[in-house]
Amino acid sequence: MIRPLSFRSFRICLWRTLPLLAATALAGTSDSARTEAAANPSAASLDAGSPAPAGAAATSNAKNGNGEQRTITRFPGLFEIDLPKTEKRGQIRFVFHPSFRDLINRGYIRVPLGMRWGVNDHVEVNSDVDTHFDHGLKKGYGSNGLTALHFGGKYACLHWLKPTWDTSIGLNTSFPVSRPPLDLTDGLNHISPYIAFGRKIDDIKGLSGYINLSADFVSHSSTPGGHGRNQMRSNSVQFAPGILYDWHAWHFTLETHCATTRVLGSGCHDYFTVRPGVVWDLPKKLVFNSKGRWMAGFNITAVWGPDGHTIDTGERLRAEVSLTQLFYRYRQPKPAGDSKSSN
Repeated sequence: MIRPLSFRSFRICLWRTLPLLAATALAGTSDSARTEAAANPSAASLDAGSPAPAGAAATSNAKNGNGEQRTITRFPGLFEIDLPKTEKRGQIRFVFHPSFRDLINRGYIRVPLGMRWGVNDHVEVNSDVDTHFDHGLKKGYGSNGLTALHFGGKYACLHWLKPTWDTSIGLNTSFPVSRPPLDLTDGLNHISPYIAFGRKIDDIKGLSGYINLSADFVSHSSTPGGHGRNQMRSNSVQFAPGILYDWHAWHFTLETHCATTRVLGSGCHDYFTVRPGVVWDLPKKLVFNSKGRWMAGFNITAVWGPDGHTIDTGERLRAEVSLTQLFYRYRQPKPAGDSKSSN
């Protein structure tokens, strides 16, 4: 049974707790930064925005600045598992992933916008805003604006289960707003605590395995919503194992979800989902050498639930750009031999 009153009490407690968590994390950031700066002055100068060595600029889309294979994070609509890794300390990343498929199937286009902030070495804060706009190519609803607000945080355990497993605990929240089309929202508030485990498979380079355990507590909101096939409308417990294989600019995913309302919710409904997918880091020439990281992905989602068997496909385009990339212009250092003294 859903209890809106207890949900509001939980939300008030949440909003009082998050500022304390952020303040504690920020205090730890300055201490760790001073320690690292003393131990490695060259790394500290690079973090502060000083020019990198000339050879560091020649990196491919498939690798990060350290020459390591790039991987992906949670990708709503394609890869739904929360991974244990957090953003790097001080990194602020903006995410933009419109659903261009809506130009064909719907009278509006969904444009989610997100932000990821690595507060320190083990704390990440994130927020997302779902928006929608009539695109004019088909009969629209005359509805433009916000759809839902999402807030979350993640704490990475730096020592627990190390070095075999990476572990983190986190919280995701979602609140529908305004009056979007009914098929865009279920009209429910969601509070979802989780714990995530992940490890690299040593026998196969680039292969990682993940396990996510979560609970979803829901309550009715003032926003009306629709109810699709095999869509849960009660509290649930979820178990989601998956694998991720990074190969150059390609990322192959396979995730499974087992969810049930038997433990926390009303009724005895079970859901099983299988979602294979692929994500491609787009070459710079395809995005006109624009800043940031651009990815395109495709997946297939098969669900077995109380409403029978459903199967669907999804595709997404995603852009990620960091605050540094937006406001810092990289300058190549001049070789020492090229400097001329003026007399």
